Parts: sequence; C-alpha cells; structure tokens
Amino acid sequence: MKVCATKLYPHPSYEAHIAMNLDTDSGGNVSMEELQETIKAYTLAPGSVMKDIQIPGSDENQTLRLHVIIPYNVPQNSPVILDIHGGGYVSGSPEIDNYRCIYLAEHVPCIVASVEYRLATRTNHYMDLIMDCRAAYLWLKSHAQELGGDPSRIALHGTSAGASLSAGLSLYLRDHGEPLPVMTVLNCPGLTPEVTRSKLMFGSLGFVCPTYFDEVDTIYMKPDGKPYSYYAAPAFCPDLKGLNPHFVVVAEYDPLRDEGLDYAVRLLAAKVPCEIVCAPRVTHGFCVIDAPLTRWVHDGICESLRREFARKKEEE
Repeated sequence: MKVCATKLYPHPSYEAHIAMNLDTDSGGNVSMEELQETIKAYTLAPGSVMKDIQIPGSDENQTLRLHVIIPYNVPQNSPVILDIHGGGYVSGSPEIDNYRCIYLAEHVPCIVASVEYRLATRTNHYMDLIMDCRAAYLWLKSHAQELGGDPSRIALHGTSAGASLSAGLSLYLRDHGEPLPVMTVLNCPGLTPEVTRSKLMFGSLGFVCPTYFDEVDTIYMKPDGKPYSYYAAPAFCPDLKGLNPHFVVVAEYDPLRDEGLDYAVRLLAAKVPCEIVCAPRVTHGFCVIDAPLTRWVHDGICESLRREFARKKEEE
C-alpha cells in the first residue's frame, strides 16, 4: 500500500523501517536484510540468565511458556514486568521482544517474563488470549518469589497487539476486583477497529500482519457472531476510572497513533495517572530498532517504572 500524499521526514536510523511498514520509496542507506538482522539482534550481558519455564494455563490441562530474563546481580525480591508480545494477534512469539525485554531488565533493573499466549485462530478467540495473559499475571502474583521477584511489584508491558492485550487485561482485572499492576505500558497500541484519521493518513493494520483482515472476526467476534466486550477493543470502554497508572507510547507516522492518544487523554480525564510519548518521525513498532530515539523512549519507561516500583535503597 502507498501512503497518501503526506510528506514523510524519517527520523535518522529509521528510514528502512518506515519504508518497510508504510511502503514508501525512501529506505535510506539501510537494506531490508540489514534491518531484519537489526531487529533480531540482542546481547545478553555476562552473568544474566534467559530461560523458559512452563506454568499452568487458563484452560484445564493447558500450559503456558514464560520466557524469563533475569539480569546479572539483580537483588532478591526485585520488581517484575510481564511482557506481552505483538504480532497482530495471529503471529509473533516472546523472542521477538528479546531486545526490548533485555533493555528493560537491565536498566530498571528487574525481572522480565514474556508470555507465549495462544494466537488468534478460528477457534482461539480474543478472550482466550486475554485469559492466557491473565493466567501468566496471576501466576507471577503467586510465584514471583520463585524467580527472585517481588509479587507486590508487577507491571505490564506490551507492544502493538501486546499493548492492546495489556490494556484489555488491565480493564478485566479492574472489573473483576483482581490486583492491578503497578503500571501498564502501552507501546503503539491498537484499541479500536474503527477508522481514525491516522489510519486514513498512514494506511491500515494490514501492514502489521498480512492475515489481519482475514482473521479480524476471530479477534473481535464471538463464535456466535456477537461482538466481544471492550476487553477486545478498550477504546469502547465507557469508563476508565479506577485503573492503575499507564504509560502510552505512540509514533507520529503510525496508523494507530490517534487511538493511542485518545485513550491516553481519556485516562487523564478519568484521573488515572498517565504519561504520553509521541515519538517523532517514526512508525509502528519503531522500538525494534536499537537507535538513540528508541533508547530515549525505553529510558523514559524505565524511569517511570522505577518510580512506580518505589525502588528500595538496596536496589539502587
């Protein structure tokens, strides 16, 4: 797809990422192959641990994989982040978040666990995904100490579809009287299937996952054809009061920009503490690129997490 007549001015180092996502003609001096290698690249510090564990799932006889990162020399009873990966609901895995999860783990510092939730199919519907993420969150609330973590200090972090799931899970926990995370970080969230100005300007969700529109009914609809509640489309929630603090990141050239901004403003109007970052001259999922702007955004997230975690003196 081609972007409309809008003139784009890519942020340095993100030219190829914009070209790939929005099908523009300017990819800068970075090839697609180099970009893919950049996205996959990560470095685990010496002494840090990356491991997988199996935990009970949301359905009987189901298990879930948690991809856990424990940075070197992190204190006992450290804060924990539950990361929820993106991929348009129908693709992706915890490994695609390795770079950002390692960065958060090492710079907060804290323990990060990324959940491998069921992907949306004709039989796995949106609430199945939400319930998997909830199962991982509640497991951490009960078992964080087994990883060296503090069950009273757990945050949610999600990108793209993972951000949407994080928003829906936070609403579900609030509505059902379950303990809320200390903070929910929404990075480039998709919060409504409705058309917005930024979607008209910069394309559609099709650039995120080619099968998105083929599978959209599995994401937003029940098997009987009736729409799911606002857990599937958090923008539809009429009342955001009583939620935990949020941190919302949007990208200037992202089709999902406006729904993220609108949700953040509504959180503030509902007296929910919320920080808003609009990253300039980049598009959806820009945080996969290890560049100064990405690190600046991640550093801001880390600083806010440290505040909400109320880090103890021995953790400094």
